[in-house]
Order: sequence, then C-alpha cells, then structure tokens
Amino acid sequence: MAKKILVFNGVNDSAIKELQAAGYEVVANAQTSDQDFAPDPDVVGILLMMFKIDGAVMDRFPNLKVIARHGVGYDNVDLAAAKERGIVVANTPGANATAVAETAVALMLMAGRLYDTDKRGITDEKAKAYASTHPGMQVCNKVVGILGFGHIGRTVAELLTGFGVEVLAYARHDKDVPNGRMASLDEIFEKADFVVSTLPATEKTTKLVNEAAFKKMKQTAVLVNVGRGPVVDEAALIIALKAGEIAGAGLDVVEKEPISPSNELLSLENTYVLPHVAGGSREAKKAIAKTAAENILDVLAGKGTKNQVNE
Repeated sequence: MAKKILVFNGVNDSAIKELQAAGYEVVANAQTSDQDFAPDPDVVGILLMMFKIDGAVMDRFPNLKVIARHGVGYDNVDLAAAKERGIVVANTPGANATAVAETAVALMLMAGRLYDTDKRGITDEKAKAYASTHPGMQVCNKVVGILGFGHIGRTVAELLTGFGVEVLAYARHDKDVPNGRMASLDEIFEKADFVVSTLPATEKTTKLVNEAAFKKMKQTAVLVNVGRGPVVDEAALIIALKAGEIAGAGLDVVEKEPISPSNELLSLENTYVLPHVAGGSREAKKAIAKTAAENILDVLAGKGTKNQVNE
C-alpha cells in the first residue's frame, strides 16, 4: 500500500499533484475534527492548516516523519512533542509575505481613514454620526511601528516607502531598516501613529500589546494586526477602543478563530476586522502550497529542509 500524506482540502492543486507524482497517496479533508486525523500507520506526512496537533495526535501515526504547516505560524503544533518523536515540523517563511504585507497596508488605510464606517454610514445613522465627528488619519508622513521584522515586516516597510513614513522596527535582533531604524517597544508605543504587528504567537509575545501598551499610545494611534491574535490582549484592546485611548484598529486576526459573530470587535465603529485572509491571495496560496509540498518531499527523501522550526 502506498504511503500517505494528509492535506487539508483547501490546498492548491499543484501541491497535491506534486505529492502524487512522487508516489504518495494524498488524503484530503477539512482538518477540522479528530475524525479527520484517524489513526493510520501508512501516514508519513501531514500538510497542515490550523488544526491543533499535539503528541496524542502524532501517536496515531507511528510512521509520521514530517508536519508541514501551510503558512508561517506554527503555534498549533506541539514542537517539543514532535521533536521527541523524531518528527520534523516545517513552515513556509516568505511565501505569503507580499500578500500579508499588502493586507497590513490596506488595514492601515481602512482603519486609519474609517472607510468602512463611512460606507456603513450611507444606510446606518449611528455609523454616519460617528464618522462625522471622527475624521480619519492619513498614512503619509507618519511614524509606523512594525513589531516583528522578518519577511512580512520588512515587506510592509518596503511597501510604505512611497508614503514617506518613518519606520520604527522591533525584532529580537538588529536589522537594517531601509526607511527608518530599530526601536524599543516603549518607543514604538509612545511615538507611532500606526502600530503594525506581524509577530507570531509564542510564550514571549502573547499579550505583548496589552493595557499598559495602549495607555502609552497616542489617542490618534491605529493598531494593525496581521500576525497572530494572541499577541494582542483583546479585552484590553476593546476597552482602549471604546474609551478612545486609541483611534482605531485593523485586524486580520483575533484571539479565538474563527471569529464569533458575537465578538464585540465587530460592533465597534472604529474597528475593521477581516476573517484571517491576509495570506489568501491566489499567488500566495500557490507559493505556500509549493513550499509546503517541497518541505514534505525533501524530508521524506532524507534531505531535510531549511524551513524546519523544531531543531
């Protein structure tokens, strides 16, 4: 019987064809429940979306060699458990950087200028009243703080060069910032007109943008998050938005996804929310799928992959 690769059924067909061409049986499903990860000794690889994979799930596949995340974030995979079992976990850094960075800039414009509130104001008197007393802010010539300066953060900075902004970048290590410089978190929170988070969710970054951070920000500041939801303390964000401690927020991610229709963020006039679609462009989906499939094939061929995240 052919060895199997589990993939989520939204992956670009090019990845499926590449895996099949290499002789593997591809099993595609929604990857939304335990039933989609039924025990199977023939499974040697998983091309994974957002389902949480822990040691108990890994043990269902005694011959599993590689878990390739479809995207950059890997907070839904227990890295320590994978390492203990000799399973390589890999991601796709840079494959969707342009798509996510474009979304960050779009959210800066949408949330900064309150365009969605203006649109709703055509038929909604409450939105119209809010927009009439809250003029939006331009991006040009502003200070933009970027939290996380990897592929996505750097691409955001590059896209903003035409806006004449000054970039303050925060990262674990000093890096060249083409239109600005490195800065501390406190300086970014205090000086930035736009604070853009591209950070992954880790033990150190969870709730990094919290009540204390919002109190340091300008009342005219706009928060944009295209990284991971848990980086922002959502309860503190809602309080800050309602109290006018900051002017607005543009979010592609929230703490608990998929976002609930009852999430209060959706009812705030100064908040623009997307359902985690930043990396979902046609081009990005193809590039991510290609990289994820190559990660799987390289590991199974004994070559390893430069994209391993649990070394």
